[in-house]
Amino acid sequence: MFDNVLVTGGAGRLGRHVCRRLAPKRKVTSLDLAAPEDDPFLAGVDCVVGDITDYARLKEQFAGVDAVVHLAAIPNPRTAPADVTFNTNVNGAYAVMQAAEDAGVKRVVVASSDSVFGLSYNPPDWPPKYLPVDEDHPVRPTEFYSLSKYVTETIAQSFAARGRIEVLVIRPVHIVFPPEYPELEARGADVENYHFWTFVAPEDVAQGFDLALDADYQGYEVFTISGAEGLNERPTLELARERWGNIEIRRPEVYEQNPYASVIDITRARERLGYAPEVTWREMIKSNTNS
Repeated sequence: MFDNVLVTGGAGRLGRHVCRRLAPKRKVTSLDLAAPEDDPFLAGVDCVVGDITDYARLKEQFAGVDAVVHLAAIPNPRTAPADVTFNTNVNGAYAVMQAAEDAGVKRVVVASSDSVFGLSYNPPDWPPKYLPVDEDHPVRPTEFYSLSKYVTETIAQSFAARGRIEVLVIRPVHIVFPPEYPELEARGADVENYHFWTFVAPEDVAQGFDLALDADYQGYEVFTISGAEGLNERPTLELARERWGNIEIRRPEVYEQNPYASVIDITRARERLGYAPEVTWREMIKSNTNS
């Protein structure tokens, strides 16, 4: 178990959930562009200011740290210009990995994205090759954000191959935050839904990072993280065939056991990490109604 952990982007939307999950059993430091005050999610967390492209600052802050959770990045292709997004995500990933290696960090858990599969941001005539989509599915990013995440994974794998640090990569599907709750039913009913009806709660993504820190593992591995079910109230394969026609189903037992199972396969995370998604989209809607 890694007891002293630094989270890059710890004050961000996802980072706050990760820090809150980790803080009760670890010494946690958040490194972000700003250090927020009086955030209940960051209770017990040391907050420091730093830029993920600043190697010297990172190496200084990583001294004495057992593990790094690397979340900081521009999170989608709509937030910043293409060159800014690509340079920040790629140069930041390299600086974090190099500083971690040089500072003697033992493990880095890196946030990637299911966008590397080339499903969310690519042309609509690029359906999945098969269902459910697992970590072995071909990756084929064609736009700058998903490409930046794919390059991030390549950097991570390269550093792991050098043998001085262990690297695990978490690929979350679309992370749903409270402002999106009112839209979830409509998204689930939409055959052409942009994210293929997938979703995951930030609490469950935080669980994935927590488990990746505890995992007895050496080397490099990728884990896709999703909710257990899609947003759909019609069976997943019914929607998939309406949208894509005749598509290969490699693991039909997934949909036999749960007709509403996500198009993204979380078997590897379940079996190797012990991941078990806890938050459903219905609970999200209910919490929004009651708030």
